[in-house]
Amino acid sequence: MTRLLLRYKNFNGGNQPVPMDKRRILITSPSLNVAENVSGISSLVADIINFSKNKFVHLQLGSKDKTKQKNLRWAFNQLSVLSHILYTTVFKRYDIVHLNVGLEKPSIIRDSMVFFIVKGLFGKKVILHIHGGYFLMNEAKSKLIAYLLKKIFTKAEAIVVLSDLEKQVLEKRYGNLSFHAFPNAVDTSSMNGLSKRRVSDKLRFIFMGRIHTSKGIYTISESLQYLSKYFDRFTLNIYGAGFELEEWIASLETHKGLQYTYYGVVGGKDKWDALNNSDVFLLPSLHSEGMPIAMIEAMAAGCVVIVTDVASIKSVIDNNFNGILLSESSPEQLAKKMEEIILGKYNLKFIGNNARQYVKDNLSIPTYIGKLDELYLGM
Repeated sequence: MTRLLLRYKNFNGGNQPVPMDKRRILITSPSLNVAENVSGISSLVADIINFSKNKFVHLQLGSKDKTKQKNLRWAFNQLSVLSHILYTTVFKRYDIVHLNVGLEKPSIIRDSMVFFIVKGLFGKKVILHIHGGYFLMNEAKSKLIAYLLKKIFTKAEAIVVLSDLEKQVLEKRYGNLSFHAFPNAVDTSSMNGLSKRRVSDKLRFIFMGRIHTSKGIYTISESLQYLSKYFDRFTLNIYGAGFELEEWIASLETHKGLQYTYYGVVGGKDKWDALNNSDVFLLPSLHSEGMPIAMIEAMAAGCVVIVTDVASIKSVIDNNFNGILLSESSPEQLAKKMEEIILGKYNLKFIGNNARQYVKDNLSIPTYIGKLDELYLGM
């Protein structure tokens, strides 16, 4: 069941005036509790709230990872958004709405409703922050979805996208609007004090994130049929949650001799420990990606990432230099890359060091927050 939760970052005495160089912002995302949600949007929003100088009301929109979304109960529960938005706007002072949107049909319908209330009914300024989704790179065939997208894009005061590539795609579709390309960033402070990367006699592959078809989980399990002769030379460690977990584990169980372990959800130092003690991060996404936070975190930890060339991923990954790109989410392609790595055809230390340096130079959270605070202040 979808849960909606209002939380206020109360650093200035409730509704007392905020200094002129700060803003009160309503910001949306799924749950910020990593035990309930491993969304990259949630991770980023948590960092924004923690590091920005501005004041936030957090509006929780979205289901827990283990909740199936496409059902009548989910649709009915979205009606409660109306009362929560009305309550927040009447009783919580805020200047700007930072609306994080994944361009999938259910979230477009829900978030458009939020947009029309805060913008049309209360005249609030809105920043649309786009985080992937099928309709990022694909035009909507549904007249309703196409209408909603056009309305929220053209009426928003600012639109944050993850790369210049996304900006070009959306400008071609909606015109020359107020687009801002802010690549995702991560907070690596929890890595401080971690021991040196542990050496293992077996190659360590890792999957970390939402356990969902779109993330290429079955591409991973299907690729293993081509790697059975190497099962004694690598391990697969799995971190995350999702309602497809049992089905995916069952597909892994069909590969006799495969050494894999499911660890559940981790956060903070435990997350960085898991990445630090891994060699290769797997994310052969089918679609719907923007710029995955988990990918950036793996790069920051020095993992070699194998990812699909979708959306903004290729704006970060230089193939065979700071990561490895698949042209599509293909079991055969993934198996070939994994086999080449197992056989020592890649210099993992070289690629991992380049990945770590790229994140340090380009995707640090202080730089990201500085640009976002500047955008807030200019509205």
